[in-house]
Amino acid sequence: MKSSIVDEILIAREMKNERTVAFVRIVLFSVSSIMDSLSYFGWIKYTIITPSIITVGLDFLFLIFACIVLFFIYYFPYKPYLKFFTITIDYFIIGLMIFLDPTIQREHGQIYFIAMLSAIFIYQLNLLRHSKFGTIYAAVLALFYVLIVTYFFEGSYAIDFVPMLFGLSMMLGIGYVTTVSNIEMVKEANAKQMMERYLPSQLISEFYKDNANLEPGGENKEVTILFSDLRSFTKFSEQRSADEVVRFLNHYLSRMTEIIFRFNGTIDKFIGDAIMTIFGAPFRKEDDAFRAVQCAVAMVKELGIINQSLEREQDRLQVGIGIHTGEAIVGNIGSDRRLDYTVIGDNVNLASRIESLTKHYGCSILISETTFNQIKGKSSEKDKFLVREIDRVIVQGRSKPITIFEVVCL
Repeated sequence: MKSSIVDEILIAREMKNERTVAFVRIVLFSVSSIMDSLSYFGWIKYTIITPSIITVGLDFLFLIFACIVLFFIYYFPYKPYLKFFTITIDYFIIGLMIFLDPTIQREHGQIYFIAMLSAIFIYQLNLLRHSKFGTIYAAVLALFYVLIVTYFFEGSYAIDFVPMLFGLSMMLGIGYVTTVSNIEMVKEANAKQMMERYLPSQLISEFYKDNANLEPGGENKEVTILFSDLRSFTKFSEQRSADEVVRFLNHYLSRMTEIIFRFNGTIDKFIGDAIMTIFGAPFRKEDDAFRAVQCAVAMVKELGIINQSLEREQDRLQVGIGIHTGEAIVGNIGSDRRLDYTVIGDNVNLASRIESLTKHYGCSILISETTFNQIKGKSSEKDKFLVREIDRVIVQGRSKPITIFEVVCL
């Protein structure tokens, strides 16, 4: 089963955090080894009980283990199951220290307090891995570790075992909830970043309210498709450097994107200087066709503003926009590694054919009869456009003629 992009991001993050844990482990054991060695030789005194040769030996044994783990993490391909091994060894190490290190205080129940703190410390280190299974595994080991210590030292001091276990379980549960929450935030942030490419911000919140998802799949929906394309852009590009062309194109597409999002359109894709936009997906509204026409008019006017920034009048560009309303398959289409939210079907091709006719008729915006019927009677003087029938044509891929209308910007 192939992993998703989000899973790969989490594994990459987990690998980086595994290195952080390994580095922290080495630093802790290095400091502990140095301090215990200096205290053992009598050069410093920082514990009530002077470290013995057992303490120093354990320190260096753990330091060697920490170095081996760090070496494997940095010089060998990372494997997700490595975390289970290192978590187990971490608990084994603190277990050995509890039972063998003479510097650890055991009187008056201190051993239970030390056991809980050390178990929680190892558990907190594991939370850096952002792994559900790693967190569950670390929690089980923490409880098992505390149970063993409690059982072994039960006779040394009477403790209230149930409240201690309840408190520890609550902390472990909070850690698991935090891990799950962090993973979900990563997934949502990744999904939101993907949606922001083609959805206006006001639709993204609706997307989440309706529990929509980005999984592969589609449905038949009535949508309005808008195709726009700059005319003579090839000639425009040939007279400029690549850097100038890209800079202009990015500026143009950014301005058009703002307009499309203003009218709640969904950007399907950029194809060079062309833009394919959907109205009615992912959420259909009664005025989809009307907003598409309003958007087209605004795009034409915005291009006029952009043209004013060009020095030579012969460099000024024209845009052709074709709009058609009809049923299409809408959804996330692609491979398991790359999906595009798009529309496919005969009506999409028809919208593209209508856009290509704008050059033949020398106009900026053409719409189909279906779109015209949906906007008829909705426009007013403030919309600043008129619609007139221009011709009946047979487009490529269709045997019957269709009626096309020109939208005239006032």
